[in-house]
Amino acid sequence: MTGTVLSGVLIVVGSTVAAILGLLCVARWRPRWRHEGHNDVMGVFFSMVGVLYGILLAFVVVIVWGDFADAGSTTTTEVTRISNLARDAQVFPQAARDRIENQLVAYTSSVAKDEWPTMAHGQSSPITARKYEAIWNEYYRFKPKTDQARSFYDESLSRLNELGEARRQRLLSSDTKVPLPLWVLLIGGFALTVGFTYLFKMDSLRKQAVAVGSIAALSAFVLFLVYALEHPFSGDVKVSAAPYTQLVSQWSGPAGGQQTGVVAWSR
Repeated sequence: MTGTVLSGVLIVVGSTVAAILGLLCVARWRPRWRHEGHNDVMGVFFSMVGVLYGILLAFVVVIVWGDFADAGSTTTTEVTRISNLARDAQVFPQAARDRIENQLVAYTSSVAKDEWPTMAHGQSSPITARKYEAIWNEYYRFKPKTDQARSFYDESLSRLNELGEARRQRLLSSDTKVPLPLWVLLIGGFALTVGFTYLFKMDSLRKQAVAVGSIAALSAFVLFLVYALEHPFSGDVKVSAAPYTQLVSQWSGPAGGQQTGVVAWSR
């Protein structure tokens, strides 16, 4: 069982058990808190608390999922820019083209091997940063001499800047997290919502325990979902580095550029 799955099971099961035990404790030691005559009044308050907490949960889930999806989109954009740079370099003289291609491959490989593990902690990789700078150095070094080369060189500089923007957005996405005050509000709202269910009295304590456990389990699962998605590059639920490794494999395969003289990268 993976770490994220185990954490999810512990959070959901632990919250459900704690909620049911809380109900049993109130029913045993504070029976006066539970009275059928209070059900109508408490139902109004519970509805208000439940709706407000439901809106809060939905808002946070939408925001966190949006950030997670944006992180995945950013990686796709970065890989596309690398592919475009490799394609545009085909019109350059072979020596310059080979140097640029080699730096692009080295950077792409380093993102997957070196930077992906560091992004799990919200940090960039110094190794990958140096390989990114090496790409720029190759473009600084190259001086186009034909109109065609100058045209593609100017376009490549634009794409290189776009690559830098995508890289920066990816690194910023790796450090996103739900603020601590919001976590306090989410957990406090969970406790308050479940606590209100203790004040109702049903004809069967077992039925009420099932209802309380269901509310607690569902709410806890949503909280776990927020926890699992707030860091897009860590845990088992994360953005994959597969686009980068696939791009490197495409370069290194039987149809790769090093064997044919033409980069086998697709836009």
